[in-house]
Amino acid sequence: MDFLNNSIFYYLCLLGIPVIIHLFNFRKHKNIHFSSIFFLKKIEEQTKSKYQIRRWIVLCNRILAISCIILAFGLPYINNPNNLSDVKKIGFYIDNSFSMERVDRMQTPLIEHAKNNAKEIIKQLDNNQQVLILTNDFQKKHQKWYAPQDAIELINNINISANSDDFQTVINRYNNLIDTLNTNRLYVFSDFQQHLNTKKNINNQNTNLKIGLLNTEGGQNISIDSCYFENPVRKTDEIEKLTVIISNHGPDNQQIKVKLNINSQQKDSYNIEVPFQSTISQSFHYVNPIDVDTIKGLLEIEDNSIQFDDKLYFSYSTNEKLEVASIYENYASKSLLNVFSDSLFKFDAYNVNQIEYERLDEVKLIILDQLNNISNSLSKRLENYLHHGGNIFLFLDKDIDVESYNHFLKNINADIIYEWKKETHIVKYINYQNNIFKDVFNEENDNINLPLVNGYFSMKKNRKSQIRKIFNFLNHDIFLAEYIYKKGRIFICTSDLKKANNNFSNHALFVPCLYNASLMNMKKKQLYHTIQNETIIEATGINKSDVVNLEKEREFDMIASVINSNQRTLINFQDQILYANNYNLIINQQKILPISFNYNRNESSMMFLTKDEIKNIFYNQKNIDFINMQQNHILHKDQDDKKRKGIEDFFIISAIILLIIELILLRIWKM
Repeated sequence: MDFLNNSIFYYLCLLGIPVIIHLFNFRKHKNIHFSSIFFLKKIEEQTKSKYQIRRWIVLCNRILAISCIILAFGLPYINNPNNLSDVKKIGFYIDNSFSMERVDRMQTPLIEHAKNNAKEIIKQLDNNQQVLILTNDFQKKHQKWYAPQDAIELINNINISANSDDFQTVINRYNNLIDTLNTNRLYVFSDFQQHLNTKKNINNQNTNLKIGLLNTEGGQNISIDSCYFENPVRKTDEIEKLTVIISNHGPDNQQIKVKLNINSQQKDSYNIEVPFQSTISQSFHYVNPIDVDTIKGLLEIEDNSIQFDDKLYFSYSTNEKLEVASIYENYASKSLLNVFSDSLFKFDAYNVNQIEYERLDEVKLIILDQLNNISNSLSKRLENYLHHGGNIFLFLDKDIDVESYNHFLKNINADIIYEWKKETHIVKYINYQNNIFKDVFNEENDNINLPLVNGYFSMKKNRKSQIRKIFNFLNHDIFLAEYIYKKGRIFICTSDLKKANNNFSNHALFVPCLYNASLMNMKKKQLYHTIQNETIIEATGINKSDVVNLEKEREFDMIASVINSNQRTLINFQDQILYANNYNLIINQQKILPISFNYNRNESSMMFLTKDEIKNIFYNQKNIDFINMQQNHILHKDQDDKKRKGIEDFFIISAIILLIIELILLRIWKM
């Protein structure tokens, strides 16, 4: 304990006053009238010792009361071993994630409260103290110690960022920059969004944490979460059905207006009611432009709360083609050439002796067009193609080398070829549920016209095969079946494409079977990508040697790096994409592809941690204090964080209590 006003101790000489009072007051003679002196002597003997004790008690009580009054005027205090002025290095974490855009009653964003509170504390620091400013960006300037005045300037330049980090990452970053031998303090100003702070048992042994929990009343927010097409293929001048997912994160039903813009022209708008705490889907219909093949779209809502999730950018090209390859023995079948002559396809036909194997890995469907045999090299290539999710359509010719085919079919766990049957059959069974008939039939029809077959191979069952029958004869023999192997699938037609053996190539179901076979296992085209701390996307049709630019007209231009990883080509944009929008991906300064980036929707949630929940995420709660705040402002007594803890009130109260005790004693004892 120490005193701010040491000169007050000269007044301790006033302690002589109660002593003088006692000497003159208690020794004062009193006349007592008694009829006999015998009784006077008896009273004196009985009360003398008790009277002396009472006198000393009253005297001590008065001395203590006066001492307490004097000590109170001396302004006593207890030194704070962890006071602000004793901490040489002080850190400030200012959460600048999207949720800090929320405003309070005074329409002030939470991030402004965080910045103002931090600046008020820094203003109390001495010039010899150093300050570290941390945000979610973790830039180089946020890894240095600054003088207080420079730190204030750094805080003024903090803006909302697309980056967001959990509190464990923040603590780790701070611990990497401090000296654990010294007293360290970290001020944290955040709304502690729930989804970012799910990790438990954060270890915080070396740092004194001062947590400023910021919040606003209510939690309204509407977000556009995603959009997609059911059909993976986009065509010029065709009607599109775009499905949009919208969420209401607030406690009340909301009526919103959703707008759809295609190439800067508004195509559609809806007034939609979104129930509280729910997610809905809404379909938009429009026609792809006929004059351009690059589509850049924007979905937008009007929401007065958090705004980063009010827009969703997407883009695609109607010029992309489905790549299909056919391998033939002597000549390519005309029926296949007719099917894949559509502008939707990029069709390549290879003679069995002139196959470009590198191209086969990129196509969506490989058709084996009545080959005489399957060589070992081709068999291995096809097996690897199936393993990675490719699709094969196989037509069997009467004169094939059955042994070479069965060797391949055994390796992929399919049924094996048994014998050629020169018999006439009409297909009697059709599996409407198979994906090869997706969007082909509106309803099942028992009287449907099915292919007529005059010759085919019967198949011998393989117990390991995963078969899905498509066309069967009345005798249960297979005409067309699907076999699953690894990630891929192979469709085996037990006859050829010759009119003498069947009419399948001229049948109405021939085209949709081949068309849908090329679409199976085809990934839906990503309409957009999500901005991250390091944005990496997978690319097709790009080589490592290509020069890739990301460009936004007159606003943004950067060179991305192309890397190969696990037989995949990746484009790394690092952390250079700062805002969501539609961009152009330029390859070798020639090929231009549309590409869109959006912010992560995790921060759309309006769930936040309470004080008790924040405490529970720490392994050790000993060094954690919550700053007293009112309307997101630090209260004055916490803002000052003084060097002492004043205890003058204790002495004043003690003096009052002692004086009251004295009055009671004097009344009881009648002194």
